[in-house]
Amino acid sequence: MTSSGPFMIFVTNAEGKAIYVSPDWAELTGRSLAETTDYGWMDVIHPDDRGTVRRIVEEAIRTQQAFNVRYRLLCKDGRRLWLASGAVPSFGPPDRTFLGFLGSLTSLGAATDSDAPASGGLGDFTPPLQPGVLTPSNDLERLADHLIALHVLMKQMGGRQAMNILEAALFQIGQELAKAASGKSDPATGTRH
Repeated sequence: MTSSGPFMIFVTNAEGKAIYVSPDWAELTGRSLAETTDYGWMDVIHPDDRGTVRRIVEEAIRTQQAFNVRYRLLCKDGRRLWLASGAVPSFGPPDRTFLGFLGSLTSLGAATDSDAPASGGLGDFTPPLQPGVLTPSNDLERLADHLIALHVLMKQMGGRQAMNILEAALFQIGQELAKAASGKSDPATGTRH
């Protein structure tokens, strides 16, 4: 991890269940991917922030929109950190089927119980920029980070045909991350390799 804290990538399926979380997640929270699936990741969010985070994420899943949220994370060593988190949706054939989210989590520094509660919204996600400070843990995560940034730029430009290709690529990279992490099965089909 870097001096300002970790940069992490996560991937969900269409139901919003985590199928990949960067290795730094387990190091920071003490929670494995298995413990993080479904809404197990909510257990390490500050209790005062859980309702806001859950509402934003559930609405993003329901509406299949990008989202952003800032909240306090409870670390395994007792520290509390502010995280900036968000994700962009992935779509694929047939007919722009919603496939899930590819997103990132970035540590923003120490948090206290007296800080303002979580905040966020739907429609846009621009990861915090801290050049040279945050480093993805592997090449696939680096690619995912670049695709998320490209999604932000393309959304601003409005290129629908190119956006369709990018959203399918977001899903494919998410699948590759999940496969690499598990080494056991294809997360889309459950087929063992």
